Amino acid sequence: MPLGPGGRRRVNRGQLNPVGWGYREQALDDDERRRLIGPARMWFGKAFGEAEPAPVPEAIELPAVRVRVPERLSAFVRVDDDVRLQHAVGRSFRDLASLRRGRLDASCDAVAQPADREQLAAVLEWCARDGLAAIPYGGGSSVVGGVNAENLGACNGAVTVSLQRMNRVLDIDTDNACVHAEAGILGPDLEQALKPHGLGVRHFPQSYFHSTLGGWVATRGAGHFSTGLAKIEDRVRQVGVLLPDGRELQTRALPASSIGPDPNRLWCGSEGVLGVITEASLRCVRLPTQRAAASVGFRRFEDAMRAARELLQGGLQPTQLRILDPYEHMLSAALSGGDGQGALMILSFESTAAPVQALLDGALTVVREHGGQPRAGGGDAGGDDRSQGWRNTFFRQPYIRDALLDHAVISDTFETAVPWSGAEAMYGEVREAVLEVLNAELGTGMVTCRSTHSYSDGLCLYFAFIGPGRREALVEQWWTIRERAARAVLACGGTLSHHHAMGRDHARWAAAEVPGAFRAAVRAAKRELDPAGVMNPGLWFDE
Repeated sequence: MPLGPGGRRRVNRGQLNPVGWGYREQALDDDERRRLIGPARMWFGKAFGEAEPAPVPEAIELPAVRVRVPERLSAFVRVDDDVRLQHAVGRSFRDLASLRRGRLDASCDAVAQPADREQLAAVLEWCARDGLAAIPYGGGSSVVGGVNAENLGACNGAVTVSLQRMNRVLDIDTDNACVHAEAGILGPDLEQALKPHGLGVRHFPQSYFHSTLGGWVATRGAGHFSTGLAKIEDRVRQVGVLLPDGRELQTRALPASSIGPDPNRLWCGSEGVLGVITEASLRCVRLPTQRAAASVGFRRFEDAMRAARELLQGGLQPTQLRILDPYEHMLSAALSGGDGQGALMILSFESTAAPVQALLDGALTVVREHGGQPRAGGGDAGGDDRSQGWRNTFFRQPYIRDALLDHAVISDTFETAVPWSGAEAMYGEVREAVLEVLNAELGTGMVTCRSTHSYSDGLCLYFAFIGPGRREALVEQWWTIRERAARAVLACGGTLSHHHAMGRDHARWAAAEVPGAFRAAVRAAKRELDPAGVMNPGLWFDE
C-alpha cells in the first residue's frame, strides 16, 4: 500500500459526495436504481413521488462565516464553502434531507485539518481563547447529529476539527497482538497495514469505508462480526487525548488493571466532549484460516431469537450471529434479486487454527430444536446465496437511502439493546408503535428489524422504517417518527443506542436512561478537562 509523507496511509477510493453518503463513484448505478424503484413503486403506489435529485453543492446556501482565522493557522484552517459544506453535517437522514432544502440553518464556520499535535493544539488554543466550539470530526459518518454545529450555547462560532490528516500507524506489536495508530486513520487503511503481519482489527461497522479509529472509540461503535469483541470499548487498551488548554494525557497500555475505574472508559463514548482523542491502541486478532458458515430459515423472528439465546448461553460463540425478521429478509431479498420468506439467521465461525465445522454442526443442532431449517450451500464466511446477498446489501444500504430520498421516501434506522427477557415484547411493541406513527404521518409504511449483536444476557435489535414522505416536510416528519420510536424503546426498557452513539439527536431523551449523579460526574470531569466549555457543546453532558 502506498505511503504518503511522514508514513501516512490513505487509499484513494473516490470523490466524497457533499450531499449524500460516501463516494460519488459508489452511488447506485442505473440498473441498481431500477431494481430498487420497481418494488418501491409497488409498495407505495401513488404516494411514491417522482424523482428529484439532490441540489448541486454550489446551490446550497450556508450561514455566513463568523470567525477570523489567525494568520498562523491559515495554512490548514479553511473557510471556503466547499469544505464547510462537506463537514457541515453528518450523514443521518435528517442531515441529507436538510441538504435537499438547498440551505443549512447551522454550519461550522471553519474547518481545521491539522497534520500533527502541534497544529491541533494551536487550533484548540484558538477555540478556547475566542470562545469557539471545537467539534472533532473523523470520517463524518455520524447518523445521530454528533458532528453538527447545533445547540452551541454561548459559543461565538464553530470550528470543525478534522483528524483525517493524523492517520499514521504508530506501532504494530505482534507479540501482544496490538496496533497503535493515530485517530484519523480510516478502517480499510488500518486493516491493510495489519494484514502483512497476519493481524486484523476486523471491526467492520456499516460505515467501515468512511469512519475512523477515533470515531469508533468516541462513539462506542460496534463491528460487523457480532459476538466476542464486537464493541470497540472491549478492544481499547490505551488512548491519547489532547485538551483545549494544551495538556496531553496518555492512559497506560495494560491487559487488565484494578487500580480504580478504567481511564480508557471515560473517553469511550465521550463524543468529543472531553477533549480530542488523538491516538488509540487496540487489541487485534489473528487473521482466521478456518471458516464455516450457514444460513438458517425460521418461520418466526421470535423462534430465531430463542435459538440465539440458547447458543450464547450454552457457550457457543459464533463469530457472526445475525437474524433478519421476515420483513427485513423480504426487503433484502427483493433488493438483491432473490426471494425471502420467513426469518433468516446468519451464522459463521472462524478460527486461526482449530477446525470450526464441529462448532457449526453443534450450533445447527441447537437451532433445529427451535424450528430452524439450514439452507443449502455455504462453506465460507459468506454463507449461501441468501446470506451473501444480505452481506452485499449491508454496505450498500446507505446508498439505497440516497436513491429513495430522490423520491421523497423517508428511510432510516434506529438500534437498541435489551435483555433477552424483554426482547420479544420489545420487538412487537416497538414495531407496532412505529407502524402506527408511519400510518398517521405518511399514510403507509414498512418496519423491519434485525438482530445484529448478541450477548449472554441480551441482544441488539436494529429497526428500520420506510415510507413516502412530503418533500417539503421530510425533516419534521422524520422527527415525529423518531420521537415515537425513542419513547417506545425506553418504555420497553431498552437503550436509545447500542452503537450509533448519542449525538444531538438522542440528547433530548438521554437523561431518561442515565442516572443524574453520573451526569453530574461527567459535567464535573468536563469542567476539569475543558474549562472553557468549547469541546463539542450541545450534548446532554452540558445539560
